Amino acid sequence: MWDKRHGVLLFLNSFATGLLSPLLTLLLLGSGIGMAAVPLTVGLYSATTVVFEIPSGMAADRWGRKNCFLLSCVFLLPSLGLLALGRGLPAMLAAMVFLGLARAFSSGSLDALVVEEFLLKHGEEALPRCTARISALTSIGLAAGCLAGGGVYSLTGRLWAAIALKAAVVLALLALGAGLTEHPVARETANPVALLTATLRGSGTVRALVLLCAAAAPPVFAVEVFYQPRFTQLLHGGAAGWALGFLSAGGYYATAAGSLLAARLGRPTLRRLLAFTGLTGAGLAGMAAAGTPVLFVAAYFAFYAILGGTDCLTSTLLNRAAPPNQRATLLSACSLAMQLGGLAASPLLSAGAALGTIPQVWLAAGGAVAAVMLVCLAVSAWRGRKTPPLPKH
Repeated sequence: MWDKRHGVLLFLNSFATGLLSPLLTLLLLGSGIGMAAVPLTVGLYSATTVVFEIPSGMAADRWGRKNCFLLSCVFLLPSLGLLALGRGLPAMLAAMVFLGLARAFSSGSLDALVVEEFLLKHGEEALPRCTARISALTSIGLAAGCLAGGGVYSLTGRLWAAIALKAAVVLALLALGAGLTEHPVARETANPVALLTATLRGSGTVRALVLLCAAAAPPVFAVEVFYQPRFTQLLHGGAAGWALGFLSAGGYYATAAGSLLAARLGRPTLRRLLAFTGLTGAGLAGMAAAGTPVLFVAAYFAFYAILGGTDCLTSTLLNRAAPPNQRATLLSACSLAMQLGGLAASPLLSAGAALGTIPQVWLAAGGAVAAVMLVCLAVSAWRGRKTPPLPKH
């Protein structure tokens, strides 16, 4: 049976993340910094997350997932205080550092704890059901948070109201998280970097999953960067503010639906994940071909439903292959690989946008990822090798 406390924590954690997502730029500008400083400030958040992604996962594996999750909540409080009361660039940079630390220490820690407790109660065969629920609750929480944050600001006209709501949710997370039960997992005393390196070298499945996370990032990054201006173009200058909010929230709900659907398609395999990742290219092509707002919305939701399927398959395969004492580290490694994949694609997408149109960029990115996945599937079939059985722990 699914632990309701875990479900509430997963939802509230994502809800808190979504609350300020549609308002962050407004908050930074409201602190007195100029528009030119906003990318620098947000970039520091991303850089902090990247730097601490793997170390935070190692800390969770060594000192406990619960402790690292609670620490991530603690980091959020000074960031919110600085966003609410701080003025000027130094205060905003400090807020982004704390926000990046919170993001790094939350990724992998809560998920790993939930997965381990679920496996203890239900066994490995129930893992797809667990990962699908985690993905669905995360997506639904993000969507609800985005809608709530935008709604609170619309109703009150005050940015601090959304910050206060997020602070209340964080305090609730601390109270609920403190009551979590974490069964002990054998902790390694060896060098965690050496352990991670040995696992990546020794397990072809884990190595393939980390690489696939990086390969799947460019299509996602291409959509996130360009969907707003493209949708606005299709509206021919009409009011897009409210529509973009619901479109973004709907994407999260589509991701949740895709995760739940993928969990019902049978035992996850690496080949099936390759096929789903290739389908993201088809989703991009559909968005590029959409010539009306209605068709665009349909293609956008289809893309995120496919993305939900890839997320569920990746999470299931990785949790099944990961040694329990390295679960959080490997989840953080996949998160880092996705961020690096997006960063690597950034200059290529910028060049493409400068030389062509948004649909052309999407077609190029989608065609590239689909071609790579088709080649991988063809090579796998040609060699006649089935996906090796994943180790049980």
